[in-house]
Amino acid sequence: MNIKIVDYGICKAIGETKKDIVPGSTTGYFLLSDDMEFVEKTDVIHPTTGLSFGISYQFSQDSEEAKLVDFVCRIRHPKLVNPVTKEQFTETTEEKDCYSDELGYDFYTFELDWEMQLGEWIFEIIYDDQIMCSQTFTLKE
Repeated sequence: MNIKIVDYGICKAIGETKKDIVPGSTTGYFLLSDDMEFVEKTDVIHPTTGLSFGISYQFSQDSEEAKLVDFVCRIRHPKLVNPVTKEQFTETTEEKDCYSDELGYDFYTFELDWEMQLGEWIFEIIYDDQIMCSQTFTLKE
């Protein structure tokens, strides 16, 4: 099984965006969208409220038959401190699955000031306990 990054940069949600309650995550929830559109290919991000950035990725395998793949999306980032819960985070992880013939997405949307920490944000796709691909973004003022 191989995984490659297809696109990256600033993106926006297409269709409905829902909140999935995830205790123990930075904000207490993840945003899930029907689809994503990449509007600017860049690895330098100037954070503002409402801005989304991330990656799209594709699995490749020897078999022509699509199979359901379980994997982990991890974003390593500077320390985020939730001012309500006082919890500190240096990474955000999400267990996912998708069919091997589908395009997948992982993104982060800035909604709150305390999330916009400058420095390196690294998106990783982990399969079978191995980092299969990664994309580094540098957040600057």
